[in-house]
Amino acid sequence: MTQVSRLLGRTNEELAAAELLLVNNLGRVCVSRCYYAMFYAAQACLASKSIESRTHRGVIQLFGQHFIKTGELPKDFSQLLSETYTLRQVGDYDDDELTDSQFESTLAAAQLFVNRVEQLLL
Repeated sequence: MTQVSRLLGRTNEELAAAELLLVNNLGRVCVSRCYYAMFYAAQACLASKSIESRTHRGVIQLFGQHFIKTGELPKDFSQLLSETYTLRQVGDYDDDELTDSQFESTLAAAQLFVNRVEQLLL
C-alpha cells in the first residue's frame, strides 16, 4: 500500500467517524475528526509529490503552496483547511462553545474537501 493510499484510508475513516459523531450529537468531537480527515487528505496530496511536513501548520502552508497556488485545487480549500484547524483548536482547548451550525457546516466542508482531493488523486 502506498503512502497516498494509506493516508486516503485514514481520511475516509476520520470522515466516517465525524458523520457518526454528528448523528450522535457529539459535535465538538465531530469537528476534530473533520479536521483530521482534511489534514490526512492534504498530507496525501503532498505525499503524491513526495513532500512532507512534520507540523500541522507546515502541512497547511505546503498544501497551499503546492495545490492552491498552482490551481490544482480551488482557492477556498486553503481557507477551509485553516478554518477547520482553528475550530478544532477551539473545540479541543478552549471553553468557547461551538454551535450546531458550525458542526454541520464543518462536516459539509470536510466532505467536499475529501471528495475533491480523491478526484484529484485517484
